[in-house]
Amino acid sequence: MRYILLCLCIVFFFGTAQAQYGMLDVRAKQTPESIASTPDSLVNYLTKDLTDATQKARILAAWMVFHVQRDGYRRKVLMQYSQRNRQAPETLKNDVFKTRLGTPQEFASLYHQLATLAGLESVIIDGFAGNSIPSFRYEEPKYAALETVMRRYLNNTNYPLQRYQAAWNAVKIGDNWKLLDTYWMIAGNVYTGQDIQSDRSMQRFLEKRMRRPPTRSELIQGKRINDDYFFPTPRQFIKTHFPLDSQWQLLPVPVSWSSFTN
Repeated sequence: MRYILLCLCIVFFFGTAQAQYGMLDVRAKQTPESIASTPDSLVNYLTKDLTDATQKARILAAWMVFHVQRDGYRRKVLMQYSQRNRQAPETLKNDVFKTRLGTPQEFASLYHQLATLAGLESVIIDGFAGNSIPSFRYEEPKYAALETVMRRYLNNTNYPLQRYQAAWNAVKIGDNWKLLDTYWMIAGNVYTGQDIQSDRSMQRFLEKRMRRPPTRSELIQGKRINDDYFFPTPRQFIKTHFPLDSQWQLLPVPVSWSSFTN
């Protein structure tokens, strides 16, 4: 009898939590674009009646998923230059909140801004992300910090790794840090601008969006939330995301770069 009651409690708890996320996700998805004229007005609208940090973190992440698109042009450029073993040019000037189009680094930066406005303690984590990152050989000085080694590696003549450079976030919930990647939370192979052929054309595309942002229907089209990248366990997250600063693995014993790539 106690076992049955325990099972019912577990089902009720997780069912309630899922339903709670569902309501937050719908609210984020249906946010009127007129409300999102500034980061402040957006955060006020999304979190005005929320006191729980997890709920705030979730609704902001859901808004990012539905209202910001992945920069397919930059992804294409990084892949092309990585395959040629050449350094990719600098990213184009972009206000991701206005253009609603961003790289992983821009997603992480915008989420950090929104989370901070919502009163959450947030950090941006730089690293590498991918499902099958190849293992590259490099000279690793004894006792050198991994961040120093990897940055030096990328600044040399070996550039295939640059296509996997990424950024994500961690937010503090109570006494614990929780990991999330809003860029990877977008389910499916959804990118925008991959058909653009040059930096000049892409710059014009961004400038057009600055003047006239895309509509909500354009932004949410084909979007679903992949919950694997919202507050996963550190052990699960390290399978695809490797931070330059090993403390952000949030593991008792950090995973090495060679173990990660293998």
